[in-house]
Amino acid sequence: MNRVQHTAWCAKDHSCGLYEHRSEPLRADHPGLGTLVITRVQTTDGRQYAEIRLSVPLVATDRVARRQLQTALTELYHLLRYFRHIGRSAA
Repeated sequence: MNRVQHTAWCAKDHSCGLYEHRSEPLRADHPGLGTLVITRVQTTDGRQYAEIRLSVPLVATDRVARRQLQTALTELYHLLRYFRHIGRSAA
């Protein structure tokens, strides 16, 4: 990747040095619910993706915490399928 040709949204700092361009992370704190951090990334072949980090509080009871994690994985799976579906319809 030519390091000189940054994208318009690139952070243009140390965060885009590993053969990819990365935006400034967008952070949304939701008290009592959790925190979302999303970063736009472009790889050397021009593909773009969203890197998403999600932090949610878990309850102290192991059984319930496992259920929370299972629910999170299920909902994230549905989100991935949704993005795949809208990506196909846009092409």
